[in-house]
Amino acid sequence: MTRSLIKVAFRNFRRDATYSLINIIGLTIGITGSLLLILYVYDDLSFDRYHEKADRIYRISSRISEPDDAFNWAVTQVPLAPQLMTDYPEVEEAVRLIQSGRSLYKIGDKEFFEEEVMYSDSNTFNVFSFQWVEGDPSTALTEPNSMVVTRSFAERYFGSESPLGKELTNEDDDSYNVTGLIEDIPHNTNIQFSALISRNSLPEDWGSWGAFHIYTYLLLQEGFDYEVFEAKLPELYTNHMAEIFERMGIDIVYEVLPLTWIHLHSDFEGEPVPVGNISYLYIFIAIIILMILIASMNYMNLATARATKRSKEIGIRKVAGSTRISLIRQFLTESMVLTFISLIISLVLLYTFLPSFNNLAGKSIGFSMLWNPVILLSLLGVLLITGILAGSYPAFFLSSFNPVTVLKGQLNIGRSNLSIRKVLVVAQFTLSTFLVISTWIVYDQLTYLKNIDHGFDKENVITLGMTTEGMVDKIPVLKEKLKSNPGILSVGSANARIGNGSSKGIMRVETPEGMVERGINNFRVDHDFIETTGIKIIDGRGFSEDFPGDTARGVIINQTLAKRFNWNEPIGKKVILPMDSNIVATVVGLIADYYQFGLYNVMEDQLFMYYPRCYRVYVKLAGQNMGASLKHIEDVWTELYPEFPFAYTYLDEDFGEQFEADEKRGTVYTSFSILTVLIACLGLFGLSSFVAEMRTKEVGIRKVHGSSVSGIVQLMLKDYMVLIVISVVIASIVSWYFANNWLEGFVNRTNIRWVSFVMAGLLTLLITVITVSYHTIRSANVNPADSLRDE
Repeated sequence: MTRSLIKVAFRNFRRDATYSLINIIGLTIGITGSLLLILYVYDDLSFDRYHEKADRIYRISSRISEPDDAFNWAVTQVPLAPQLMTDYPEVEEAVRLIQSGRSLYKIGDKEFFEEEVMYSDSNTFNVFSFQWVEGDPSTALTEPNSMVVTRSFAERYFGSESPLGKELTNEDDDSYNVTGLIEDIPHNTNIQFSALISRNSLPEDWGSWGAFHIYTYLLLQEGFDYEVFEAKLPELYTNHMAEIFERMGIDIVYEVLPLTWIHLHSDFEGEPVPVGNISYLYIFIAIIILMILIASMNYMNLATARATKRSKEIGIRKVAGSTRISLIRQFLTESMVLTFISLIISLVLLYTFLPSFNNLAGKSIGFSMLWNPVILLSLLGVLLITGILAGSYPAFFLSSFNPVTVLKGQLNIGRSNLSIRKVLVVAQFTLSTFLVISTWIVYDQLTYLKNIDHGFDKENVITLGMTTEGMVDKIPVLKEKLKSNPGILSVGSANARIGNGSSKGIMRVETPEGMVERGINNFRVDHDFIETTGIKIIDGRGFSEDFPGDTARGVIINQTLAKRFNWNEPIGKKVILPMDSNIVATVVGLIADYYQFGLYNVMEDQLFMYYPRCYRVYVKLAGQNMGASLKHIEDVWTELYPEFPFAYTYLDEDFGEQFEADEKRGTVYTSFSILTVLIACLGLFGLSSFVAEMRTKEVGIRKVHGSSVSGIVQLMLKDYMVLIVISVVIASIVSWYFANNWLEGFVNRTNIRWVSFVMAGLLTLLITVITVSYHTIRSANVNPADSLRDE
């Protein structure tokens, strides 16, 4: 029976090859796009789930509030982990991870700057499941200066040799003994590193309850409710920290976050790697559904439009004894076979284009992920849902024909079928137009973030990183030699990267009520930093070598800090700096706000302290003959630092990294929106072609009675235009609502522009006019004598 149904299905495909091809192309695009997005969504949902004890691993993060400020940090203090182990028996293990910063490591003539080295406690591998190649995980990080490296790290320094027992040195000539080798860390994790160094390498007294820079992870006892544990943490604050912070008006609430929850939900600053966004996953799931719906609607529309062509076949089958159930089975078989063919083609396309998709989306998804049971079930679900959804209405509609009426040639498809087709067209183009409008607004928002005034000049500025005290000692000479080149306008330095946040310290500041203690973001810079980066001075002055007191007694603040303390005239206000409570500094300058914390965060207060020994050098280039200027910088670097490889980054690229994740998601969204519109266009192409074919005789009669080709095109377009206008109106209302909600999540957001809706509507109308006109003109150019020959 099944074999017979399949043979009949293929016979029908050959009979209507054009429309079968249109359906296969539409279904293939829909299924391929859906599978790619399913892999994307599954990859994001899989973050950190590969750890054997993932369901028991949590991270402690800090929500800190002051009388006039609040901030959320992914980090905690150094003493927290051991204190948790002491005070709470439900904490089976507590592990600290500390980023070491950019450092140079070398062995022999091989030396590389490493960005992803971390310090870690010796019990790290009791909590996290990494794939070991060599070494003993229970002892690998016990001794000071012991190091566990990943395979890629080891191959850079040791090639194919075993790294165990070998020593690496850093730029300060500290030696590290390699005690373990693990496979590279999977991409789908919130904890990325290339090597781990024993926490015991750091001083015992390093870090206090007032210093927040540690990632603290816990392994709770099996079956223990983390929310119950979280409810106990206020007593930890009361017992160990209240005496320190309450006099400053500071309150700390620790939040216990499931490890697998962090990637898609965290709103904490200072995450070790960029996190995802659950909202985008909801959007991509919606696109998956829309692509399948639109591809299925195409099939429904074409199948019902071809009803008159298949009516005699149905009538004969019914007269020959076929029941309605058997006919329904036949039409569903046709739908399932077409969907299966499309699925096979989709898998070939998926294999071919998955690397390109990974580049587009910033993913590392392998084709082997398809064999994951969850993905296989999704694959089966796509096949069944698409096949049944596409074939259900045509099957029930076509099988309802009365055989006597059909065979007498008196079949009247009726208004109900016409209405259903119109509803399907409206639904398709509503969904497609919604995606076009949404894509336009996403693009507008990203463009807005890039183009708004960032508060500093990032063009033609490069940064150089110093990693040792010896390198910093030579910065004055470096600056003089660089500025001797006319292509270099200015050279300054700071202790952090613009857009990447800054330190926060407790300071005492002058207010009408006296000196009060508050947490203030602070940034160390030299006297040329403001000029080099183009930050605007509104009042007062910048730091200067002509004012030796600036080193300890001068500070510069931004507008937000002045507003925070209601300083209408901030110059001359007093601040007691955190490093020495006996030194009272004076505000010497007021700068315009700039986005030190990036564009995704609210504008925060900022205080500059003068410090000539900063580790990041900023070089402002003239913009002409950049190659020669960069060559001069490299020559000077090689002269002063022959043992360190020359490396630089552009400030605009550094600052732009914050947009990278959203740009990639936006590109994915745009690409799949285009595919969805393409599926709808295919459906319109097939439907308008079939309608034009069915109305060939009507067109011939109108031509005989004097109608022009343009008049016939207008007549054919009229019905479609009404449907498209309805689609655009519905899509505009829905997309405005969803886009406005999406934009509410941005600190800096664009306004929704009417041009987004107008251009989307015009695009939809243009596609419709071109498609329908093409088929109508072809039909109208047929000689009436040929089209009316049988009448």
